[in-house]
Amino acid sequence: MPSVPEECLWLIVSYLRHERAALHALLLTNSTFFRIAVSFLYSSPFRILDEEPNYHWNVIEKTRRYDVLLHLLIQSSHLLSHIDGNGRRVMDLPRYGPEVTPLPSPSTIDYLSYYTDMFHDPMLHQTFMTLFPTIPNCYQTDVVWYRSMVETRNKIEYAMMDRLLPQVTSLTVAMPIQVPRTRIGYMSNLRRLEVIGTDLCWLTEDDLQAAQVLPMDRTTRGSMGYKITRLDRMLMFIWDHQRIFGTLRELRIEDKPVVLDNQPSKRLIELVEAMGERLEVLEVRHWPDAILFLDRIPTRHLRRLLLHLSKEPGPIFAAQENMATFLAQCPDLQEFSMYMDERDLLAAWRPQYQRSLQQQQKQPSTSNYGWKGRQILTMSPIKRINIAGLAPNVIAVINEAVDLFAASLEAISARTWFSGKPVTVPLAWPSRTLDRLTELDLEGEVAWTFDYGSLMNCPRLCRMRLGFTGPKPRRQPAIHYLTRLVTLQDLELIGNWQTLAIQGWPKVVAEMYHLERLELIGCDGITSDQLYVVVRDIINQSHSWRLRKQGNGGSSKIHEAVQESQSPPSSTTTTTTTMTTSAAQDLFYKTCRLRWVIANRRLEDGLNRYWSELKLAHSDHDGSPYMKASLDRVRFSWVTTARPSR
Repeated sequence: MPSVPEECLWLIVSYLRHERAALHALLLTNSTFFRIAVSFLYSSPFRILDEEPNYHWNVIEKTRRYDVLLHLLIQSSHLLSHIDGNGRRVMDLPRYGPEVTPLPSPSTIDYLSYYTDMFHDPMLHQTFMTLFPTIPNCYQTDVVWYRSMVETRNKIEYAMMDRLLPQVTSLTVAMPIQVPRTRIGYMSNLRRLEVIGTDLCWLTEDDLQAAQVLPMDRTTRGSMGYKITRLDRMLMFIWDHQRIFGTLRELRIEDKPVVLDNQPSKRLIELVEAMGERLEVLEVRHWPDAILFLDRIPTRHLRRLLLHLSKEPGPIFAAQENMATFLAQCPDLQEFSMYMDERDLLAAWRPQYQRSLQQQQKQPSTSNYGWKGRQILTMSPIKRINIAGLAPNVIAVINEAVDLFAASLEAISARTWFSGKPVTVPLAWPSRTLDRLTELDLEGEVAWTFDYGSLMNCPRLCRMRLGFTGPKPRRQPAIHYLTRLVTLQDLELIGNWQTLAIQGWPKVVAEMYHLERLELIGCDGITSDQLYVVVRDIINQSHSWRLRKQGNGGSSKIHEAVQESQSPPSSTTTTTTTMTTSAAQDLFYKTCRLRWVIANRRLEDGLNRYWSELKLAHSDHDGSPYMKASLDRVRFSWVTTARPSR
């Protein structure tokens, strides 16, 4: 049979670049998939570990995994090694700890050669707990500042930079520990820059006053005796790199909320301006004051804009109401995330708006539309929307977005607050088909008023998040439509469902045969026995659904394929029939698709007790193989407290 071209396989596997388990499975398939998967798995291995949603990993376990990964990269690439007088390769590093598993030498794979994302913060500043236990005081809390540990860390860091800089495309810089000391001349492919630790870059009042009157040129600042801060060094790095190569396109500032009093927010906008007109992606979700500097953000080629989702700073933002005007200056915008306080957010994409601009273009005028006075006649279709605000405004914007971008929308996320009056216009798209929508995230009043019948117009929806928070709705949401979503694989429910008197939600979830992941975090009204019944019923309903499908002839093609591929000589007809039937059953009776259940830790003891009794009941020889396999495959994960809604 003709094989799929490897170029197509690369494109397919690229969709799994953030799925560690899937990439690991591909490594064990064959040499072709190994060659493809290893490039994605080790291009940013530390980021995958850092973003992996494994709630059962504690700090020690996660640090141990960082240590093992760093040891693999050092040993496989012979980093910091030399040949001694006897011809043996010796590592110029302290002796590894006894818990570090030795690797075969020489290594057959240079995993460091695939590394393109220098994710420094967890990689070299929170490791060494088991890697180098011979270094004194390596278990102290302030290990980062201990001299011998810092010297070892810097030695590895500089060696990796010398080796990797030409191939690095993404760089994460922790400002309080390291302002870029890299050799700019070797970073010709750098495209993405992440700046973290800005809350520790304290600036004095004199520095802030001097920044208002002194020019941005570093030569002029130095000649006037201005003190160069960590933020200034970061600006120099961006200026120099853009001047030499000009490849920086994406900027991310902070990856976690910080205390505003410790953040030099007034000067962070200088990092955005230093990127110049080449800026395509701007992520400042943890910097609320960014909305005060919209007029200083380059918009010519901006494709992704991720701003803060809360109303801070409220009074100034409410007085400006200039978000729609700002979006009109972004002709290439495809994704945005922001708090909004107006209903005309998408005015620039309306057909009548475009016609008015065409008429203005024919007649000379001093129009203020467009970027820097230029009139923009075409706007890129929006693919991903994430907005927050009062319910009437959010619902109006989402409904209009569905009308304008039904053919391009891939993800919709909305978070609303109660406005004081019940919403009269629901969130619905009964006459629109969203062929590309795969994610839907609703929280607050928008989730109560959502017309769940509109889900039938989402043929590719695979992930859904529902947050029922706030006052109790007058009418119960018609969530029974969820059972008709045969493509839904990931469902997350947030809120006190029992208080909302939605008595039928366990039956609805149990009938979702294709569900692979169920999250019930923050649902205080759910008890352990209810969750046990839901998970058990999902497996039972899935088994019944497969039996009905088989009875309707759904497995006839499977039987025929097995017979053609495994037809033995005619002398063994009886044995062949038995083997064919068994093989067909193995193909059809696999396991329930449910793999992961995440809930609050308060349910752990009760659910484990119920689950142990259920597995014991199916452990005898008369138990169903389908049930046995399904019960063994389901994994539970627990969180101490509910995750924040955003």
